[in-house]
Amino acid sequence: MASRVLRDVTNYKRSQLADRRTAFEERKTELLAQTQNSDNPILTLIEGLEKLGLKSTTAQTSTGGFSLSNASQMLTQSTFDASIPVALPSAWQADLERLLTIQSNKFAYTDLFSRLATEWVDKPNDANLLLDTPSKGDSTSESSDTDSFESVKVGRGEMYRQRQQWDSFVFTERQTDTAAIEAYLTNLFVEPQQKKKVRETPFEQLQKAFKEWTVKDSTCSTSDVELAIKAVLKADLLSGRKRDELIALASAGKGVLAEVADVINMEIAHLDDWSWKPSPIPAQMRKQLNGKYRVYMDPEIHQALLLQYVGIRFAVSTKANFISFLRSKAWPKSAHNSMSSKDHARFAFYVGERKARFQNSVLHTRREQFKDDFFLTQLPDKLEEGCRDYNNSDDSDNEDSDKKSPLEVKQTLLRLATTELMVQRKIYGSFTLCQTDFKWFGPSLPHSTIFAVLKFLGIEDSYIEFFKKYLSMSLIFPQDGPNSEPRTRLCGVPISQTLSDVFGETILACLDFAVSKATKGRCQLYRFHDDVWFWGQKADCEVAWEAIKKFTDVMGLALNDEKTGSIHVSDKGEKPSSILPMGAVRWGFLVLDPVKGRWVVDMANVDEHIAEMRLQFAQCRSVFSYVQAWNSYMGRFLGNNFGHPANCLGIDHLDMVFATFKYIQKKLFVDDNNSTGCEDVTSYLKSIIGERFSTKDVANAFLYWPVELGGLELRNPFIPLMTARKSFEELPDDILEAVWEEDEEQYDDYKSAFEKDSSKHRVDVPSNCDPEKFFSLEDFVRFREETSPYLRGAYEQLLESPRVEGLECTRFVKYALDTIPIEYRSSKHIKTSYSEMDVYWRWTVHLYAAEAMERFGGLGLGEKEMLPVELVNLLRSERVRWQG
Repeated sequence: MASRVLRDVTNYKRSQLADRRTAFEERKTELLAQTQNSDNPILTLIEGLEKLGLKSTTAQTSTGGFSLSNASQMLTQSTFDASIPVALPSAWQADLERLLTIQSNKFAYTDLFSRLATEWVDKPNDANLLLDTPSKGDSTSESSDTDSFESVKVGRGEMYRQRQQWDSFVFTERQTDTAAIEAYLTNLFVEPQQKKKVRETPFEQLQKAFKEWTVKDSTCSTSDVELAIKAVLKADLLSGRKRDELIALASAGKGVLAEVADVINMEIAHLDDWSWKPSPIPAQMRKQLNGKYRVYMDPEIHQALLLQYVGIRFAVSTKANFISFLRSKAWPKSAHNSMSSKDHARFAFYVGERKARFQNSVLHTRREQFKDDFFLTQLPDKLEEGCRDYNNSDDSDNEDSDKKSPLEVKQTLLRLATTELMVQRKIYGSFTLCQTDFKWFGPSLPHSTIFAVLKFLGIEDSYIEFFKKYLSMSLIFPQDGPNSEPRTRLCGVPISQTLSDVFGETILACLDFAVSKATKGRCQLYRFHDDVWFWGQKADCEVAWEAIKKFTDVMGLALNDEKTGSIHVSDKGEKPSSILPMGAVRWGFLVLDPVKGRWVVDMANVDEHIAEMRLQFAQCRSVFSYVQAWNSYMGRFLGNNFGHPANCLGIDHLDMVFATFKYIQKKLFVDDNNSTGCEDVTSYLKSIIGERFSTKDVANAFLYWPVELGGLELRNPFIPLMTARKSFEELPDDILEAVWEEDEEQYDDYKSAFEKDSSKHRVDVPSNCDPEKFFSLEDFVRFREETSPYLRGAYEQLLESPRVEGLECTRFVKYALDTIPIEYRSSKHIKTSYSEMDVYWRWTVHLYAAEAMERFGGLGLGEKEMLPVELVNLLRSERVRWQG
């Protein structure tokens, strides 16, 4: 395994470091003794430092630094020049002796970093041991792996409960009425035709595109294999040993990849004869940060790559087909209060435009955002994107597509719901929002439903047969023990597989269309996989809800009551709907207050996660694993689930998140018994390092500095919030209020121009217009969502993040960055150019650069060539595995 190779390299580096450190400390002791007994201590120091190879120094941060050659010349001057104060040479001596201390610190922290890295390798968490357990029949397993597995206490009650539920879905065949599904889809997609048409309908074009799809029209290349490897790694399908083998394969060279491509091409050529080999497929349960357990298959590498190759081509084609259908006239799109052709003519007559400028309207912005961010968002637009990684938990922000990442889509959903609440409440005086999702959607998706929908859309029978074999795999859980029997999957789709994404998204695209058609385009489903949101006016939402229930019944699915709810905000005293589902509307750790119409933190949910965090942090056996868990939980997961700063949420929301973070950290470390004896993560990690490695007074910079500069890269969750706080200049309500003023000003301008225009009598006057009298302000703003460019501007402004502002670059910070040694200038976080740094790292430099300069003489904390950075990066590349 790569980690073992790097571990051996690290051990060699540590032995070399120990030799160099011992030799240096001996020479340092000798030099200080010689200095103390010397008639010219400064000259003795300079000569000794030069012999040690230390040719420059950095003085106190307030006075700058100077080189040894400068010190030598100034020392000579002081023997002749009486104007040089007697105390100054003493300061030079202290500064030169400080260089010895700095070098000692570098050696000490390089050694500490190395010991922390090897601790991470030697003491993996229980959850990682479980995932690296060899499956039944694995001839390459080692006894140490098996011993480690047997020593682990497996699971908790919640894991077993969720496993039983999963089993009840996956191993029970769920037959649906395929004739009813076909009738439903026919009624939905196929329009009754009054006469024979030569041109194909939008649905006929959709069906034709699916009929023509094939995976055999291209040859798998080494580039395709590289993309497949990247996608499988990103999907986190494989773990432990197989993941390491896949990483090694990615860098094995074109020759090896060409052989893998040959195997895939042979499989594609005989796809009719394909089957799972070997069988059964091992499966494993993994705990997610949100408390759920998910079951991952553990296929052989070549099978995983083959299925990714087929899946990505099917996914890209499916996405393109449905996008064309979305853009067609068959897919209705409208506002709650829409303009008719007569309304367009009337508006154009009075304002002097042929028609309202649709592309400068809120309605146009809605349509484009729905298409770009929420329509089949789980499917990639192009082969290079790989998987969209919906199942990637919120602790990861790794995404290299030019599209919004799953995390960004979730944040956009929160902003859209909040902005729409504000806009529609302002326009109509009320707003309704509903959310739901499907109960165990992936495991419960009936195979008969999948094949009925694919057949209706036109997929060839040969591919449907292949998909049937793909879904009917034999599974076994190694954790069930050596006597467990394989079982055949009869329902549902496997997680983290692109083919599974296509099946789920294809079926739910039919739901998207059903809701839009039922509501005449006034409600669109803002859907992220099977998490469904829709909003608007109450009557439209009621129609949408009935369409969802009908779809659910026909397709053999079930809605999740625990995640289903609605709110109705009204300034007119309207009562909530009796048709829409009861229950709170939640997003992450937020719940929507129906009275105030704003999001508040669900503190009961936060307290539950604090208890879970304590459990997860307690199972971290190494300092680095604790840092990784902290960064995942506090640095990303919690911040992501409170909602990133946004103009529509305002500064009050940001301050609420600040207060909650403070509360969480206090509860984590200062519990009822205050068992840690610490009050924050900084003091806690210092205490652990002091206890385990006998290192006292650990530098703060060491904790928060990036790994490539010799630090642990502990994330500070307060910094991202601070960078946005200063930029909140307007209250969200004020942004909207300005629109009403701007619309009135524009109305006055149009009215004045109309009254001065004599040509209006020479054009055709619409029947509902008076050429002598300009229409009323009420009529002018009646269709704001289609006519007001100011509303569109405010709408988009509310959706945006506040401007990120860092701290001003001081002369000292610029000096510190300028002195970064060449060997550290490849850092992707701390750079010599302040403007090229991410705002988070600018802030971090301001906080800890002074300490780094003082204790290490610069921003590099150790001996670069001795730091096992690659080992740490390899271990960090494995996602955090949570104890179950």
